[in-house]
Amino acid sequence: MKMHGVFVLVLLASLLLATAFNANKITPAPSVAEEQPIGPIHTLILTRHGDSLWNGKYPGCRETFTGWSDVPLSPIGEQEAIRTGELLTKYTGQVNIDAMFTSTLIRAKMTAHHCYWAYNDRIQEKYRSQKHYQYYNFPNDGQQNQKSVASKQQQFQAPAQFIIDYRLNERHYGSLQGIVKAEAELGLHGHSPEDVYQWRRSWHAVPPQLNDDDPRRLEEIRKYGAICGEEKIPKSESLQMVAHHRIRPFLEERLTPILDESYNKSKSNKEEGGTALVVAHANSLRALIGVICNIEQQCCKDSDESLRRLEAMKIPTASPLILQYRKTSKKGYYCPVDGLQQGEAKNELPVYPLSTLPLLRSNHRSYPPNESAQALESSLAEETMVMSS
Repeated sequence: MKMHGVFVLVLLASLLLATAFNANKITPAPSVAEEQPIGPIHTLILTRHGDSLWNGKYPGCRETFTGWSDVPLSPIGEQEAIRTGELLTKYTGQVNIDAMFTSTLIRAKMTAHHCYWAYNDRIQEKYRSQKHYQYYNFPNDGQQNQKSVASKQQQFQAPAQFIIDYRLNERHYGSLQGIVKAEAELGLHGHSPEDVYQWRRSWHAVPPQLNDDDPRRLEEIRKYGAICGEEKIPKSESLQMVAHHRIRPFLEERLTPILDESYNKSKSNKEEGGTALVVAHANSLRALIGVICNIEQQCCKDSDESLRRLEAMKIPTASPLILQYRKTSKKGYYCPVDGLQQGEAKNELPVYPLSTLPLLRSNHRSYPPNESAQALESSLAEETMVMSS
């Protein structure tokens, strides 16, 4: 009888421990392989911000963990942002961009403004020269300018909406923020090189958290508390946490509804949906790609090749990429669309350079496979996207 009672107590303790463990774990979403794609094919133009003072390209600057630290563009980054705007107008001059999205961080907003200016040179020069990047929308006379522009023929059509959303912020690097990466990798701050590598590349690894009384934490609360609420300011994040807590809700609640609305207003019978320009950060863009490409479902399969590729993916500053997707019959889940490679050659992470946009938006699905392959090879040679394997 006593043995029976002990056994019951042990069983209950085990159940409680398992419950406590699972409470802190993000459960992978169920497979959506059986879910059917529905609705139009939406197009995302994904752009990482230009070089910041902590990205290390500018002389005298060192590559530093940045995260939610609000670091501006370097002079090199401003030139990269201007070039990005030029590239966008080159390839999207005849495309209606339904919305431009960016984060609350200054390096992304500066890049987004340069991209917007490239489309609409009617914004008064004083705003460009004075660098009033704090504007969340058009300057006070923006509506008047837009009306005057609308009355004339434009070579380029500016994005219809300019939207800032904190959910596109860079992943939070916790107590690593402000530490030079090379020093951390050498173990000079008490972390092993293996841990630092995992914190930088892994989908699951979480960097050490910021303490509540850390000056960096207090500054983030002061700066972002009114924007997103103190409870939504992370102390540290893995890529999986960014995808689960920020990017998936952003896609479901904001981005996709805007693109759906644009498609519905167009009353088009074609598959071609809306188009959005997203100016954000390396890791928030990786998380977005992971959500659309169902990376957590890939983790549940025998092969984790897609996860490995996403973890190794390096998105250069100011180099626009294209990702197309559709909704599925399961609410809040998506499927990527590979318009260039089909069958066995189909890419599980179909992220392509900006120069492929005309091909993707044309009737490329009727192209012979060898013709699509030649077009892809040509465009990949024109622009560079680093996807380490």
